[in-house]
Amino acid sequence: MTSYAWVGLFAVTMASACELPPQYCEGEALPEEPPSSKPQARVVAQVLPVESTAVDILFVIDDSMSMMDEQEQLATWSSEMFDVLSASGELPDLHIAVTSSSVAISGLTQCQTGGSLHVGSAVLQGERFIRDVAGAAGRERNYTGTLKETFGKMARVGDAGCGFEQPFKAARLALTGFAPGAKGFLREDALLLVVFVTDEDDCSSKSPALYGDQQGDACSELGVVTSYRCFEHGVRCYDGKGSREFGERRNCRPDESSPYVESVSGFADYLKGLKMNPAQVVVAGIYGKPNGVTAIVDERITTFTTPRLADVCGGGGKEGSGATPAVRMNALMAEFGGRASHSSICESQLSWAMREVGLVTRGAATRSRCLRGALSDLDVSAPGLQPACRVEVVDDVGARVELPSCDRATARDCFTLAVDPACEETETQLAVQVAERAGNETVTVACEVVE
Repeated sequence: MTSYAWVGLFAVTMASACELPPQYCEGEALPEEPPSSKPQARVVAQVLPVESTAVDILFVIDDSMSMMDEQEQLATWSSEMFDVLSASGELPDLHIAVTSSSVAISGLTQCQTGGSLHVGSAVLQGERFIRDVAGAAGRERNYTGTLKETFGKMARVGDAGCGFEQPFKAARLALTGFAPGAKGFLREDALLLVVFVTDEDDCSSKSPALYGDQQGDACSELGVVTSYRCFEHGVRCYDGKGSREFGERRNCRPDESSPYVESVSGFADYLKGLKMNPAQVVVAGIYGKPNGVTAIVDERITTFTTPRLADVCGGGGKEGSGATPAVRMNALMAEFGGRASHSSICESQLSWAMREVGLVTRGAATRSRCLRGALSDLDVSAPGLQPACRVEVVDDVGARVELPSCDRATARDCFTLAVDPACEETETQLAVQVAERAGNETVTVACEVVE
């Protein structure tokens, strides 16, 4: 158990009959540098053995207060994603499901349901997900009207849900297949895309104790019952400050050993484990980018002086009305590297974000060889990008072979990275080419990236 020391905001020099001022606790302080600050190697491209003609898409949408505008944006701009996916002339075989970020929490009135597929006012035949697939006589659909209209009705999940958003746990519940109407959603041969749309970070609990001690104060182990608990117990900032200190926070990372909040890497492994080939899983996030993390006074709490996270956009500074920095969600995107699309929910419209979701998904389905991500440049004085990359091929039984770069190899069994016009919409504009390989293999490119 972490110990906390009471700290007075003002020196108390008056007689004991005077009322004490509000107090706060600094919490546990961590070193000023994270355990490792070396450049991270991330997967920036994966090329499947064959193209995917089927895609299963799960949207996990925040249904807490202040999300109505974003849901309308999703409904409006979903056509951007569908247009990209149909660029070859026809959509892939689609299954599309929607769930909310709410998960049942005992004792919290707004957190009594969760894990089910949301249909809203859409009329679907049989399942609680959209089915739009190619048939012998044209498209076979379980809905009437347009795809955009039907998805829009499903995406409007409302704003009366749980304020402790648990999108990772909600995705697990939806993907088990046990929810009513979910049977048959996941197909073995289909690409899986999971899209998270939220204006707060993930707070998926490992233990119900996270939401216990509802009388907690500024110095109890869990603190006051606000979403700052999710940050304090799900994120660690290596900046020399206590976990409840105010001001700018730096070097923030998910707390992978938290007894209260789910591991981000563990959830990433769960998603990848849903497929025989992890390269068949793609994620996307539209959330508050953690470009600045600042703890400020929570104006709602008058008994104690306790922190909350400042919004990165919107809301006029009021708690719960803007987007907060999502450190954990950002880390999940990093776990998938080039198999992830991550956009800011702070944009005035989500057209580009939805287009990005479509681009990453289409690239995965069509065996794109483009490298995605902010790659480190080994020699900034040289023209072009000089990345530090490794390439390996994995066959269908799991055997791995690392390939040398063709400029260093004597054999032709090697790889090259070169500018490719097909990659003009990526950050790098680079594509990987592998020479003299045959068989049922997945090509994986991992490069040092700028975090």
